[in-house]
Amino acid sequence: MSENQYKLVLSDLDGTLLNENSQLSEETLDTVLKLQQSGIRFSICSGRPYYGCQKFIEQLQLEKYNGFFVGQNGQYIKSFETGEVIEKQKLNQNDFKKICDLAQRSGVITELFYDTHAYILFPKRNILMSLILCSMYSLRSLIHQSKRFKMIFIRELIDLPDIPKICCLGKPASLRKLADELLELQDYDTFLVNAAWLEVVRIGISKGSALYDIEKMADIPVSSMVTFGDGENDLSMLEIAGLSCAMENAMPNPKKVAHCIIDSNRNHGVAKKLKEIFNL
Repeated sequence: MSENQYKLVLSDLDGTLLNENSQLSEETLDTVLKLQQSGIRFSICSGRPYYGCQKFIEQLQLEKYNGFFVGQNGQYIKSFETGEVIEKQKLNQNDFKKICDLAQRSGVITELFYDTHAYILFPKRNILMSLILCSMYSLRSLIHQSKRFKMIFIRELIDLPDIPKICCLGKPASLRKLADELLELQDYDTFLVNAAWLEVVRIGISKGSALYDIEKMADIPVSSMVTFGDGENDLSMLEIAGLSCAMENAMPNPKKVAHCIIDSNRNHGVAKKLKEIFNL
């Protein structure tokens, strides 16, 4: 496929479009704006919710250039051209009980995120060891989240509103075991964002399915889309896009399925590849 046949670029945020400080570098911002000015549409495609991406939506001027937003790993999709929103089924209290019970027995810490705060549920046994393991594998993630949310620590699950996903932190082996147990229930899909961070959503929700939703919304075939990602929650979109790019800092599986591996997020990898593809 020649480069002028690509009509839409979709990029993950953390570990991909954003640098190591979770910011858009000047080079990346300038490149994406030039891309849109040339007529190519752009979409954020993140595990974050809409409210957690508003700053980047504004910086990238997605509304001005009729871009898209995909959030919560494909649970929420918005077209800025038409205002159309697709919002898929969330996890409810019954789901919380199933997921959190398995997580607690696996020695995994669960997090339930809302607009301004997050509920942190500890395992019922070996709490100290779980905290130590979590600190070893997920300390950076916890510190980052604590800057954006008020953390509320709980020992037992309480009644809470529906949410699109549950996040689980802990030892990689424990998360893999938990993922296998959840998949056996056939109600949920799971994604490793990194080795120590697992996200759980209702079955059928993924970034890949969001690409097909956008295909219908905008009449842009998936074969005319370019995707960028670094985590296993990006696998589904990397597998189906016309051109898919995994970051040098990506997890092993995204690198296996992507058409190419590009420079890291620290070194403006997305910007460099966009310049190459679209002659910016």
